[in-house]
Order: sequence, then C-alpha cells, then structure tokens
Amino acid sequence: MTVYSIGLGPGDPELITLKAKKRLEESDVVVVPQSDETGRSVAKEIVLNYIDENKIMMYYFPMNNNRKELQKRYAQLAERIEQILKEGKKVSYVTMGDPTIYSTSNYLTKRLLSRGIKVKHIPGISSINAASSILALPLCVKGEDFGVYETPKEIERAKELIYRHSTTVFMKVNKKLPVLLKAISDINPQAAYLAKRIGLDGERIYNMLTHEPPPEEAYLSVAIIKR
Repeated sequence: MTVYSIGLGPGDPELITLKAKKRLEESDVVVVPQSDETGRSVAKEIVLNYIDENKIMMYYFPMNNNRKELQKRYAQLAERIEQILKEGKKVSYVTMGDPTIYSTSNYLTKRLLSRGIKVKHIPGISSINAASSILALPLCVKGEDFGVYETPKEIERAKELIYRHSTTVFMKVNKKLPVLLKAISDINPQAAYLAKRIGLDGERIYNMLTHEPPPEEAYLSVAIIKR
C-alpha cells in the first residue's frame, strides 16, 4: 500500500530525474491532474514522453478555489487510488515542479495517509531553481539567505519580505503582479525578474526594473528579487 508522488519539474520533459522516470515506467497507473475541462494538461504532455497513454488516469481539479469542492475531489481520488492498490497495481501520481512546494499533491498525500497508505515523494526541479539557473542569478552565496513566499496582496507586506532577505522569491504572482511592481518601484532593488512558463512554449523573462510585464504574463510565473 505505497504510492509514489512524483515531481515533474518546471515543464521541460528533460528536467525530470532518473528516479522519476524509473517510477513512471514501473507504475501500472499514473494519476495526472488536469485543471482544464477540455483535458489539456502540461503534466500529461511530460509524462507521455516516458509511458504509454493507457497507463494514465486523468483527474480533474477545478481552478475555482472552492475549498469544499476541492476537498471532496481529493477524498474521492484517494478512495479510488486505494481501490486500485487493493487490485495489486502500482500507483503513482504526478505534479509539476516539486511535490512539497505549493503543490496540490500535498492535499492528496494527506488524504492517502489518513487511509493508512504510505506515500514516497520523488523530488522534482522547482520553478525556483529553474528560473535562477536560466537567469544565471544565484539565489544565495555564502553569508546570504533567501526566502520563498506566495505573493502577498499588500504592497507594504511585499516590501517587508523583500527587505527581509538577500533574495526573495515570489510564487503564485498572477493577479497580484501590480502589488509586486509597485513594491519594486518603491524599493529599486539590485535585480528583479519575472520568469514565465519556464521550460514550456512561450517561455519569457522580464527585467522588472526596466520593463513592466503585461498583467496576463503573470500566469505560470515566478519572480526573483535581489535586494
């Protein structure tokens, strides 16, 4: 009764670990999340580079932030996975980035553990690491530190977090991009970048000290700011 939670990395199919590839190949069923009702899934596109489609079980999670509905979906999926395990099949479920960093798989893991099912995480390359590598911008060097936060709704809170660390990483930027841009304008830090769709088609890097990204560019993005 063991399930593998596999991190797929930021989007480039080559940025998954050898262990992740091995677990995918060994699995009888691979649960792949989708947030688009049409069935489109970046995670599925990555997984298909390594396994046949007949192994994939898609599972829809609506992007509506309805906590009650999402909890119901996680509970239903955990029950379904338990049934598959009892059939003697090997099951894994995948997530973009790393399973432990702002990942929906954390909620499913909690449900599985409550059913007595063991979960083993296979780490993935996060968008944080991928963005800093693309930029050739170190997150920290000796004597420095860095912090990772969900982008706040308040400008003063964003400024406080930027001042707190040598480097600050903001995730889940999306609709809160104007907050971040105002905080950057007020502080005028050493460096401030927005990396969008890392490893995917449409990848873009914005220097927020010289260019203001359009609001729609904040979706699937991560911001790195050097104080």
